[in-house]
Amino acid sequence: MSYEFVDRMMEQSRAGQLRSPVSETLDMHLVEFGRGEATYEMAAREELGNPLGVIQGGVATALADAAMAAATTTILTDEEIQESAITTIDIFARFIRPVNAKRIDRLRAEAKVIRAGGRLVWAEADVLADGEVVGKFASTGIRVSFDPQAYISERGTSDG
Repeated sequence: MSYEFVDRMMEQSRAGQLRSPVSETLDMHLVEFGRGEATYEMAAREELGNPLGVIQGGVATALADAAMAAATTTILTDEEIQESAITTIDIFARFIRPVNAKRIDRLRAEAKVIRAGGRLVWAEADVLADGEVVGKFASTGIRVSFDPQAYISERGTSDG
């Protein structure tokens, strides 16, 4: 089994050369990945807060979802990713404490694959605010058709 192509895509993402529209919009960045795990980070900015000044739950969920999606991508072999990717079909969010956007600098989502079946993949993530866990997330992903060459040509570069 080879993961060379998958790892190259992940490296391009980490280098900022291959980013999804939502990652660009929310300024989320892949900072680490390994087989079955990935970490995303983003700055905690006031414009991501609700009227109370607390980071909106959907923002933390989007960060966790990005990390879990990246973690699930890392388990695909080069052969598998030529035909399919994994997309989220459900997500569970539990917020442990509110995060005041003015009092923290960074949000970090650390994700790992819990189980991969033939068609479904389960992942979990912790979201941390300046190192303290503030949310726990779980998702189910399903394999869907994917054309990585089209994605790369639309979103990034093909050089490693």
